[in-house]
Amino acid sequence: MREAIKSSARRSFCKAALAAGSALIPELSAARLREGSELLPHQAFASSFEQVPEFYGPTEVKFDRPLPEALQGTLYRNGPARMQRGETRYHHWFDGDGMVHSFSLQGNALVHRAKIVKTERYLEETRAGRFLRDGFGTGFTDSLAVLKPDDLNVANISVLPLDDEVLALWEAGSPWQLDADTLETLGRKVFSPETDRLPFSAHPRIDPQGRIWNFGYLSGSGKLVLYDLEPDGELRRVSVIDAPNADMVHDFAITKRYLVFVLQPLHLQPGNAPSIPFYERLHWEDGAPVHILVVDKQNLQVAHRFEVPAFFAFHMGNAWEDGSAIHIEVATGESFKPLMETIRQATRALPLSTPQAEPATIEIVLDTINHRAAVTRLPGSGVDFPRFDQRFTGLPTQQLFMMGRSPQMSDGVFGFNRVCAIDRSSESEKIYDYNAETLAEEHIFVPAPGFDQGKGWLVGTRYNWRCGRTSVSVFDAQHIDDGPLAECHLPYSLPLGLHGQFVPA
Repeated sequence: MREAIKSSARRSFCKAALAAGSALIPELSAARLREGSELLPHQAFASSFEQVPEFYGPTEVKFDRPLPEALQGTLYRNGPARMQRGETRYHHWFDGDGMVHSFSLQGNALVHRAKIVKTERYLEETRAGRFLRDGFGTGFTDSLAVLKPDDLNVANISVLPLDDEVLALWEAGSPWQLDADTLETLGRKVFSPETDRLPFSAHPRIDPQGRIWNFGYLSGSGKLVLYDLEPDGELRRVSVIDAPNADMVHDFAITKRYLVFVLQPLHLQPGNAPSIPFYERLHWEDGAPVHILVVDKQNLQVAHRFEVPAFFAFHMGNAWEDGSAIHIEVATGESFKPLMETIRQATRALPLSTPQAEPATIEIVLDTINHRAAVTRLPGSGVDFPRFDQRFTGLPTQQLFMMGRSPQMSDGVFGFNRVCAIDRSSESEKIYDYNAETLAEEHIFVPAPGFDQGKGWLVGTRYNWRCGRTSVSVFDAQHIDDGPLAECHLPYSLPLGLHGQFVPA
């Protein structure tokens, strides 16, 4: 009886919280609050992608407490959004058409707007009224042939703000230009005729001087494309290098002198048969090592090579040099294929077949004189989406901010509900747990004025799947265990996304 009373009270609270914005709420968000339609935990993740419109806002909401005066600017976020056309649904999170959001902090208010990125693929499929080609994790029996990487480009992973435009980034095709204010799609970004349509990764790195470094992988070629860009996005240099294990490379790191690639033993199997999604053609080579390439920034050529025992990871934290040693932070995960299957089950609102694994954050130290590599585990319970003070990219850092899962979170729910701050100097961790009905997205570090490393705020979005709404939380980065300094609540839910960047006012 007590649980029934709690459930009824929760529904009443959620209905009241949403009432002010009911005209903007996607249909499912309202429908699922009806008696008898309460979500099950394994449906939580998929519920965020129901009835996503082409745009949101502009919508203004107030924070519940005053924001720090110095915290003004815009958080841009990107992620998969449109998962369905007609009766056909994508089966994997990474397949959805990208939607870029802007959360502008103005005084003590937030203004949210978002728009689908109108890629060539999106417009072609809109005209056809159906999905035309396979995705990363979904295959269709009637899919069209893929003639170039941009045939698959959904621009749904991250963003790169550049002056008055924002680039919506995929990882195996062209960036797409958006107007920084309106988020209208302006067209493909072409850095030069020679690099037109070459892949441009979703994780560019910006050094303390403002130069932008990036790469692109060419599946099946054994090569990586390297980019050196001016702070305004103008191309300085481009190079192509031979690289083992280069069939899917999601992230990399930079130091003062080097680009560092941690290349895992994933190999693309030959063939291009329709209905077989890309990830099912990737084979993990058991017993093969991880190859680490250290590329000299001066000539964009490989300066050092290392091997370490295999692990799987999507994301890297910071990297830096200490004399002849190179330190690299890596957020490792469970094995590739089990993780992909877990994501596919969550996207389809199916019960997860196995509990989610307990990954580890590691540090790899490369001895460039003796050509040795050592791997150690870092303290803390952070799982993924590592962030740090980006003003010190490529220089030694002590703070690492990550997302994790609290013990009370149901094994049936895919995602995160914990914010973690690791202090490497003291080998300590501070944690804040949202409730078990929250799915929290990557939280972005925003530095405070001055140059005190790690002093600032974490700004992040979270989705309450019981209420069907998205909130924005602001933490003191040095005291996240005290909970949010301020929060605001949108009158609707947003699709769960991937990565973002904050641009100060």
